[in-house]
Amino acid sequence: MDPAMKIFAPSHQQLSQVFDLRYRVLRAPWDQPRGSEQDELEGEAVHRALSDQSGRILATGRLHPLSCRRGQIRFMAVEPEWQGRGLGGRLLHALEQAAQASGLEAIELQAREEQAPFYLARGYRDLGQGHTLFGAVPHRRMAKLLPAAVTRLTDTWHATIPLSEFMQVEAHGFDGHRFETRASFERGRNLHGTLFAGAGYSQATLTGWGRVWLELQLQGVEGEIVLARAEVNYSRPVRHSPHAWVEAGELDLSPLSQGRNAKVPLTVQLADGLTLEALFAVLPPGPGA
Repeated sequence: MDPAMKIFAPSHQQLSQVFDLRYRVLRAPWDQPRGSEQDELEGEAVHRALSDQSGRILATGRLHPLSCRRGQIRFMAVEPEWQGRGLGGRLLHALEQAAQASGLEAIELQAREEQAPFYLARGYRDLGQGHTLFGAVPHRRMAKLLPAAVTRLTDTWHATIPLSEFMQVEAHGFDGHRFETRASFERGRNLHGTLFAGAGYSQATLTGWGRVWLELQLQGVEGEIVLARAEVNYSRPVRHSPHAWVEAGELDLSPLSQGRNAKVPLTVQLADGLTLEALFAVLPPGPGA
């Protein structure tokens, strides 16, 4: 891609070029009228465009808030002769940066089925069937969590579970599948100079709980998480800073939409010395939640 290309927030005057590109790429092929490429949220949305050295807009996309923590990307369009040359990825990254700067924790979007691999390669999760545009263009509903969600998880632990703050348990990273935590070894050390078993169990439980919490944020649903059952196996003493992780794809939270509890089994590993087999229950939010 030409380094002379730049990404910017288009001015009010430049929006006419943005809308023209949208229309030609996203609406004209399906014989839709001019104006169908716009909606009532244009004024409050964040717009980004990518132009060449002459100022011609080659790609565009838009972000608008759905709530104080969640946003939606729409109207991603790239000039046909420039598709497949990295412009879309660069534009998507710019929109994600704008979302982070706005304090958003999650982004969702509707991707045409043939474009789903593009988003999957950039950390988005396929949440299932989306809408069918014009009765002919099937979409997939996709979402991605931003770093602010992981930060809020740590803050939530420390504000509501005093032990987690004492142990300095922190959410360390989440890529949509793997979730990791770190904690202080000194705060959990026993008289033998190894990690106290209870400290390891607590961190592993928090790691599993946190993975479920992040799934709720990713899918945009609400629920109360409780530990229903757990079995722990200690294979060797832990002698260094405890690092815990859990690997899991999409968690089935569909019973919540029917007013039923969702059951989530998870296996959590901690420092190659502890394995927690846990079953978490997610309860539908109560009245007024």
